[in-house]
Amino acid sequence: MKKLAIGLISGGLDSILALQLIKEQGFEIIGIFIKTPFIPKFSEQIIRNLEKISREMNFKLMIIEVEDDYIEILRNPKYGYGKNLNPCIDCHIYMLKKAKEIMEKENAEFVFTGEVLEQRGKSQNLKALKIIEQESSLEGKLLRPLTALNLLPTEAEKKGIVKRELLLGIKGRERKLQIYLAEMKNLKYIGTPSGGCLLTDKIFSKKLKDLFENSEKINLNDCYILQIGRHFRISKKTKLIITRDEEETKKIINFCNGNDILIFSEESPEIVGVIKGEIDNLVFEIYGSYLKKSQLCALKKLKGEIIDKVIIEKTNKLNYQKFLL
Repeated sequence: MKKLAIGLISGGLDSILALQLIKEQGFEIIGIFIKTPFIPKFSEQIIRNLEKISREMNFKLMIIEVEDDYIEILRNPKYGYGKNLNPCIDCHIYMLKKAKEIMEKENAEFVFTGEVLEQRGKSQNLKALKIIEQESSLEGKLLRPLTALNLLPTEAEKKGIVKRELLLGIKGRERKLQIYLAEMKNLKYIGTPSGGCLLTDKIFSKKLKDLFENSEKINLNDCYILQIGRHFRISKKTKLIITRDEEETKKIINFCNGNDILIFSEESPEIVGVIKGEIDNLVFEIYGSYLKKSQLCALKKLKGEIIDKVIIEKTNKLNYQKFLL
């Protein structure tokens, strides 16, 4: 009977190399990808990449989407934010708790990650790594193969289930060794090493902060919408989002709720506006500035009847930059 391990997999260099090291020690692996609204392009590209990797490396891939309780972590992280609105320590804890549930359900030996000591200042220093292990209730059960020799042995190492001498002692931000090992081991389809969380992005964080400040109740769809279109804060009670093309229009409709109001033009159907909150005359002016010419515009509640029609005059977009998030 083969041994089983659970890995948190991002698709980046470190997590894939960690997976390979555990696989080389004879383990079957369930790789878990935690999908959040803050992964670029809605995780679609990363998931396609991970599916290729799972076939290439022969491990089971599980996609788990965060739930609405994740939003409270974003609003009030116990261990604070990084440079922008990235609650990295709290986020790691949340994800590892999900992995622990799978570990217990599948009767696996341990959970592993691609974390490296001192690679990231806030979330991967020695104190943070200990906090993450304790708060996720994985003390002795959390293995970090790339930096294990810098840390105390886990239960699996003490029992000889994992050979400690085959693990690594990488430390710091430099990734030359990881890149070299990946080439030596012929690992393919590896994504960006840094992961690309949008919460570390200053512009995106501004939109999320605006959402927190002006909305009492937020769900995951509200967060996904932040990746779509141009966002304009008209007032505390009114926000406008304008899509850039047909692809964004299709996506935003899927994420809208029944209270949202849709603005659309029959002459420019690829560009729509979504009003969140109350209707304000300014939304028509801003929407009109993105149309080719004066057009008849229809308003309707999402999935409902048209409630009004207005003529929108094309105006200067530069006048509305102060409302742009």
